[in-house]
Amino acid sequence: MDSKQGRKFLKFEKDDLLEQHIRLLKTVFNSDLVEINIHKQALQAPGLKAESHLLKPLINASNQLIGEIIIKDIRADGLEAHGKEILEIIAANIVKQFQFLEEYAALIQQVDICAKEIASHRNELDTLYEDLNLAHEELSQAFTATFQLGKSLSKSKTKISGFLEKAPIAFGVLRHRQLKIEMANNLILELWGKDKTVLGKPLAAGLPELQDQPYLEILDRVYTTGERYIGKEAKAILEKDGQKVDCYFNFIYEPLKNDRGTTNSIMIIATDVSDLVKSRNELLPG
Repeated sequence: MDSKQGRKFLKFEKDDLLEQHIRLLKTVFNSDLVEINIHKQALQAPGLKAESHLLKPLINASNQLIGEIIIKDIRADGLEAHGKEILEIIAANIVKQFQFLEEYAALIQQVDICAKEIASHRNELDTLYEDLNLAHEELSQAFTATFQLGKSLSKSKTKISGFLEKAPIAFGVLRHRQLKIEMANNLILELWGKDKTVLGKPLAAGLPELQDQPYLEILDRVYTTGERYIGKEAKAILEKDGQKVDCYFNFIYEPLKNDRGTTNSIMIIATDVSDLVKSRNELLPG
């Protein structure tokens, strides 16, 4: 795949991503008037003006406004807490996957340069492209599964918990400042190298290897400030099968607040990009 083909592929993936999310939002919120606007150029995220309809900004890792979700037949204050949580997850997923696609575009450009200088790496590059294409196919399948789950979603908290448990994204919920692991779906448990025995434990007890790493401090800051934190290709050393392993993640720490605006838990959404980062680092000169 050359740079031109890569750009075409990227545009197709972005368009498909938006279409899938629009269908998902229409199903989840029983709306016929859903738009997702993506700006051609990211803007510094300003305070958005009050709107008569529901508007959810899409903010990237650089705190830039890349677009917004607009649901025109729901009032700005028309969602209850659980609806807001679902909208937060969907918005974060859009941003995360747009970021993944942008990284893929940058990788294509870098690989195109490297290919001209390092002909001996041709087979490795072909393998990397195959892996990236497979990752996109898996993302598409994940969204199909999410859309099917959305069809049966109601406003029942129990069903929402079931929806989140089966959602095709790795996520967890940490309750209170002690960061008690209240919810962790199978995908995030797999990323952590843990099983369901960590549920109910403080994160520091469930993942003791984090003690000398920055993440517990970052989570405490998210809880106390109420501000989202986004990590990009962040290195974490995790213990899996008795061995300490270098892992790389794209992740979001999203504070969840009560009606008074007080943070009472933190939602984690994560993607393992270890193979992508390690493969890229191997191909980069020097």
